[in-house]
Amino acid sequence: MSFLNLFAKIRPAYEIPGDNLVGEVLVPAMRVCDDLRIEVGFFSSRCLAQIAPGLASFINDTNSTLKLMVSPILEEKDQVAIQRGISDPQTVLNQTMERLFQEARISESAIERHTVDSLGYLVASDRLQIRVVLMERGVYHKKIWLLGFERQWLAVHGSGNATERGLLVNGEQMSIDRAWMDGEQSETRVGIFLEQWARRWNNQHPMSLTVEVGHALEILRGFTGLIPPTIADFWEAWYCDHKAGLEPELPQGYRPVRIDHRMKIPEALIWREGRFAHQGSAVDAIVENGGGILSMATGSGKTRAALIATAEIQDSRAGHLCVVVLVPTRPLIRQWAEDIRGFGIEPVVLSGKGKLRRQQELEQLTFAFSSIHSRTEVLVVSNSLFMRKDSEVRSWLESLPSTIYRLLIADEVHNLGARSFVDNLPDFFSRRIGLSATPIRQYDPDGTDQLFGFFGGAPLFDFSIGDAIKAGCLVPYRYHLHVARLDADEMDYYEDLTEQLVRAGFHVDDDGRTVGLSDRVARLLRDRRALVEQADAKLGLLESKLKSIGAESVSKTLIYTSAKPVVPGKTKQLIAVNEMLQHLNIISHQYTAEETGSRQSSKILALFDSGDYQVLTSMKVLDEGVDIPQTDTAFLLASSTVEREWVQRRGRILRNAPDKETANLHDFLVIPPELDSPSAKSLLRSELRRASAFADLAENEYDLDGPNQIIRKLEDSLWTA
Repeated sequence: MSFLNLFAKIRPAYEIPGDNLVGEVLVPAMRVCDDLRIEVGFFSSRCLAQIAPGLASFINDTNSTLKLMVSPILEEKDQVAIQRGISDPQTVLNQTMERLFQEARISESAIERHTVDSLGYLVASDRLQIRVVLMERGVYHKKIWLLGFERQWLAVHGSGNATERGLLVNGEQMSIDRAWMDGEQSETRVGIFLEQWARRWNNQHPMSLTVEVGHALEILRGFTGLIPPTIADFWEAWYCDHKAGLEPELPQGYRPVRIDHRMKIPEALIWREGRFAHQGSAVDAIVENGGGILSMATGSGKTRAALIATAEIQDSRAGHLCVVVLVPTRPLIRQWAEDIRGFGIEPVVLSGKGKLRRQQELEQLTFAFSSIHSRTEVLVVSNSLFMRKDSEVRSWLESLPSTIYRLLIADEVHNLGARSFVDNLPDFFSRRIGLSATPIRQYDPDGTDQLFGFFGGAPLFDFSIGDAIKAGCLVPYRYHLHVARLDADEMDYYEDLTEQLVRAGFHVDDDGRTVGLSDRVARLLRDRRALVEQADAKLGLLESKLKSIGAESVSKTLIYTSAKPVVPGKTKQLIAVNEMLQHLNIISHQYTAEETGSRQSSKILALFDSGDYQVLTSMKVLDEGVDIPQTDTAFLLASSTVEREWVQRRGRILRNAPDKETANLHDFLVIPPELDSPSAKSLLRSELRRASAFADLAENEYDLDGPNQIIRKLEDSLWTA
């Protein structure tokens, strides 16, 4: 990444403590600069421990020279010796710096020893110069960092010394000047800094003496080995100090890098026997086939199966493993992060963070992978972030050395059949695992074929909702059909939208491919489905059923409303349902995508679980990946025509929960007022297709008042129409 682009969004001032000067500015700049000059007072070897990640990158990634112009802390006898002319400054300062390095070398702190090793390597490679400044009066007290790249300069200056307290703890203020973009005043100021540096570095300042400390550097030269110190060495030193209670504070945004960082299957996890025995079969299929797609019902444990398979793949080979989990939604990101922690690893969640923070996380992963110890890192990334044209996440993954094994886990893998993914496949993953309850993309066989090809073929393991109910992974359910008839105005609108679709060339061919799917057609299809979802008759049927249950008896109930644009002339369905519940004295709270992203989310679910809220009203909450397993009754006002959504929504409602033995699903089947046109019959067939799929596994399918009776009667009407 260009130096200029990397610092395009940093702030002009950083306050310490609180702001992340080290992580956002100093460490990234040291990684890419080709000229590094540090001018500070109160110098100690320990100060550079705080910028060790940047120092390690500077050692390994650049060939430039580090120039330090410092003022070491002189002992009183040394100050007297210089003032009285007993010893010349050159000798005293060399002895002072030698003593500083020797003390650091034999220090109890492994970090201090690592720091002098790093400086020693720079000396051995002729890339470190240190000069000491003595003032005629007062103390040399500057604090300026000058970082150059391709003749452009970044200046960091203010009150903070290059010490642990100065960079992280004390109340300090540091300003940033980007000479190439911050205007004429900034360019002038940086120019003055460079002129002043040159004058003092070359001992041309009339009020100070600048002395080279060549002999002290020879001490450092003796500390170095043939292999340059790395960030992995720093973290090993950090953990040594941690055990001894000596470690410094970490810069903001940096987390300790554990040396033993490998996935471990939880000992208490049962996955080869009992109701989750199918997970063992799924894991075996993944491991034996080197990846593939698992087609497993929502609630059957496909996340767990994928993580177990990943742990087994990890244990079957030596070296580093980088796992990337792609997910479509924010709630799923949180759920995956929690599950990964159960396997003994803290995931790196990149979505929801700013670009600089993401870059910092990726830098730390690069450092972590430099360890000589085999390690596993798991990144959780949203589909949208990964598929950006300028995705730094993808670029970073592509840049990893071939010695790092890369594994992809794609949750809700059907989403990746879209053109933005299949037209730019990430072929750098050594293994690929796809997860979905419904991996086939309805009306998109080409996208399905490309997706299956990337993940190694058709699903290698299938575990349906029916299988999950039989195994006890999901609870059985009763299916209640409520017939909602469109009124004349609604049917006229439906017919008009259908005619517009036909004129636009939309149809489904014999192979199931959607033909003529333009932006206009997509909008018309959405509007037609919105009309069906928001049929007025549904609200009356819902109110009637709630009254028959009784307000005091309603509990653990979810009402799923339309998320599509409001049909002209109608009230938003969610608002209408909320008002209805209030009128019926049923205590409810809406739980939409907005609530899932708020701090109130867990509180709302807790109150629902305790019974304080009898009903949750929602729109796309189930599609967002939020689990509400305590729900035992659901009213599906917004029943979809997309098979994938049927399976997902039904599976989520059937999840196991304490004292939950069965679930009740209430579906609203929309029919035309008359079967007097092809579009009317098509509407009914579409609705019956979903109803038949739901009824097929219901406990009450063949009851006298069960769903099959309603379905058969409506099917007969199609034959006689």
